[in-house]
Amino acid sequence: MDGVFPLEVRGLRKGFSGVTVLHEISFAIEKPQVVALLGTNGAGKSTLMRTIAGYLPADAGSIRIGGVALEEAPEVARHAMGYLPENAPSYTGFRVREALRFTAEAQGLRGRAAAAAVEAAIQECALEAVADRICDQLSKGYHRRLGLAQAMVHRPPLLMLDEPTDGLDPIQKNAARALLKNLGEKHAVLVSTHLLEEVPMICDRVLMLKDGKITYDGPVPGDLEAKFLDS
Repeated sequence: MDGVFPLEVRGLRKGFSGVTVLHEISFAIEKPQVVALLGTNGAGKSTLMRTIAGYLPADAGSIRIGGVALEEAPEVARHAMGYLPENAPSYTGFRVREALRFTAEAQGLRGRAAAAAVEAAIQECALEAVADRICDQLSKGYHRRLGLAQAMVHRPPLLMLDEPTDGLDPIQKNAARALLKNLGEKHAVLVSTHLLEEVPMICDRVLMLKDGKITYDGPVPGDLEAKFLDS
């Protein structure tokens, strides 16, 4: 795992109150692709996401995002990442375009560069119809699209998305899956999901997590459910 990759994790360990949740996790995402992070509830998926994102400190190991060590230069490393947590907060009182502008400026974009990034994210995430609507008035489907747009507005090499299609209706799920597939052409995308049926539709690779350990790392298996149950 030598090189400048969108994401490189080595020997990552994390625990709470003396109980180890992540055991020596090591993997890398070397190029634009969509990688599914699969595991049952309690497997450690959200803990892994939050630790990579810098919300939780690692107990041991290293995380490099865009070639930058998170523990050495956290702000620089986070700039190379876009993160959509499972329950992303709404921007009360903001309109969609304003929320995206706020995010773009928080990532260091200014003036015409910020405006161009906002409009590109609106178009790519199909938010044109609600761009001037108050965020609190959005449907859940549009709210998740806004979260995706905020994660990618500054064009980071790495996107981390925690259950991005959870709670969406079938039509909204199809639209979100198509968007994720497109994002994987330009970004390294790590997607945490419990929906096995959507993995072959959008993902190039699968990481399976069980009891805080990676039990499989490779192409999407032909019989994904059987592999998941055996891992």
